[in-house]
Amino acid sequence: MSNPPSATNPSREALEHELRVHQVELVQQNEELQRTQSDLATAHDRYRDLYDFAPVGYCTLDAQGCISKINLTGAGLLGQPRAALHGKPLARFVRSQDADRWHLYLRWALGRDTPQRIDLTMNFADGTLHWFAAINSVRVLAGDGTPTLRVSITDVTERMQSEVERRIAAIDADARESERRRLALELHEDLGQRLSALKIRLASLPQASDVSHEIDEALALVRRITFDLHPPLLNDLGLHAAIDWLAKDTARRLNLKLSLRMDNDLPPLGRAVSLALYRFFQESLSYLLHETHASELVIDVQRPLGQFILDLRARGVELKTPWRLDVRSEPSQILEHRARLLGGRLEFDATPDASGWIGLRLTQNLDLKDTPVDRAGRPT
Repeated sequence: MSNPPSATNPSREALEHELRVHQVELVQQNEELQRTQSDLATAHDRYRDLYDFAPVGYCTLDAQGCISKINLTGAGLLGQPRAALHGKPLARFVRSQDADRWHLYLRWALGRDTPQRIDLTMNFADGTLHWFAAINSVRVLAGDGTPTLRVSITDVTERMQSEVERRIAAIDADARESERRRLALELHEDLGQRLSALKIRLASLPQASDVSHEIDEALALVRRITFDLHPPLLNDLGLHAAIDWLAKDTARRLNLKLSLRMDNDLPPLGRAVSLALYRFFQESLSYLLHETHASELVIDVQRPLGQFILDLRARGVELKTPWRLDVRSEPSQILEHRARLLGGRLEFDATPDASGWIGLRLTQNLDLKDTPVDRAGRPT
């Protein structure tokens, strides 16, 4: 016996409603899955772009040091297509003199959980184009539990070359300073004493005043050349005293109007730093006066926390617009190169300002031990 219509219709309508609700939920879930899939695909493409076109090389090495994955930048650094690098040992691109260091590093890094680093000399597979690489790595476990290395490769050739140039420049500067000390000593001890002895012998002769005056001028010239070669004030009283003497002596000899301001010199800088800064001041002062033919000079030496700032400005009747300092000239570039070797930054005020002043500014970072302090020993 069938159920009456009044009893079956509500049940069918409820079932149809439930199915429609379920259908709507399935459609919403399907749309959400499609959006998620699209987001995942976008994130994957973004990750791939970031990985392939990163500014440093990325690669994954297996336990034998062979490349299992590498980005486009890394392939470019190694000089081969990415497909050709799969399965090749990275040691193939390490120069022979660093091969043992690399193998020891590989064993060490695979046995450590902390990030590791090594600097290597690299080359292409054919042995050409030597370059320097900073390699950072971290160990990760593959799906089967075997250790692998995720490696970043950074080309630091320019940094290494700059460091080599800085060391060569330091050695050259030491050699030149040694030669200057030797010449200063010979001038002072030999020529100076000979001129003094000659003056004493001539003192007893008649009409020797004119010759004696010339000898005094020669002695003064010897003393000035000796000071230029190796200023004793630099060792005895420090950098500020040497700068003060050179600035005032230059202003006196060239009849310049001088304005000199210097911060305190505490704590005194190390001998090497003082000598390098004094030589830069000497060269930059000569450069500025030669380029400008100035009649007025302003020298400002500041010692803020952790820095040494040298500000040189000149003004003269010839410093008028449209005249400007040629910062591309060879003397300007040499001076800028010397500032870089010091680890400082050189800035030119190449065009005269409204008052006609023109100049340059050196900013040199110092170690914390070279910062000025007050009487209580606190940084000022």
